[in-house]
Amino acid sequence: MGDDPQFRDHAANERTLLAWIRTGIGLMAFGFAIARFGLFLREIARAGSPLPGGQHAVGSGWFGVVLVLLGLVTNLAAMVRYIQVRSALQERRTIAPAATMAYALGIGSALVALSMAAMLARTLGE
Repeated sequence: MGDDPQFRDHAANERTLLAWIRTGIGLMAFGFAIARFGLFLREIARAGSPLPGGQHAVGSGWFGVVLVLLGLVTNLAAMVRYIQVRSALQERRTIAPAATMAYALGIGSALVALSMAAMLARTLGE
């Protein structure tokens, strides 16, 4: 079974799916943590305790939501790609690797990081 080339191809496809799923879960967990920490800071401010530097938790909830959604899109795209490759393997046809998912997630992550950096730079200047 382990020497069968088709088995190795299916196993590699599954490992790739699992790697993308881990990435998506990581993005969602990080987004959830950012959003919850922002909520925590807002509750402290509401209780009358001043935030460090007098800042309010601006945007952390939105960044958290965006990261959770980016993780969701990552997992959905990984599943679609897995199904496409599995189908191609079953039919014994070749399928060109598509870089669309990697480009989209890379650009999306870069935009989130750029937005977060701009928000942090703005709060440091105050």
